Amino acid sequence: MVIICCTQKLLRRLPATHSRDPASTTRLGDWTANLIGVRQQRFVLLVSEHSRLPVLLPARDVKGVADHLAAALDDILLALGVAEPAVRRELIEMREAAFKPTNSRSVLGSVNDFAKSAQWRLYEEPDAELIAVTLWLSRTPILSLGESRRTS
Repeated sequence: MVIICCTQKLLRRLPATHSRDPASTTRLGDWTANLIGVRQQRFVLLVSEHSRLPVLLPARDVKGVADHLAAALDDILLALGVAEPAVRRELIEMREAAFKPTNSRSVLGSVNDFAKSAQWRLYEEPDAELIAVTLWLSRTPILSLGESRRTS
């Protein structure tokens, strides 16, 4: 099961779901999601709790965001060089999804950082493919709160 932690703005647009599980069973953990806008377009930006991997989706079908996340993640993980068996295991775990309010300020901070970068890129390049923007965002160095930096 995958848990998608949504901002209130996004949560209001989604069907109510209840999960007995407190957290995702996926390797990438819970996902934090928010709606962002660029010009007249709307997008859903999701960020993995464990890896800080961003995924940018069109917001046309917000109610199907869990299915769209899994479909996009298939292409993204393979493009990043993740082994196909690992991708398949992750997608199997994501067959069931539940939504709840955001619960991590650290991940939400990463979402906000990615959102600014994505908005800038999509403003400058409105016809950019979302997978290309997602892969571009994934190269952004991100440290979660509590991680220490190594110095040499």
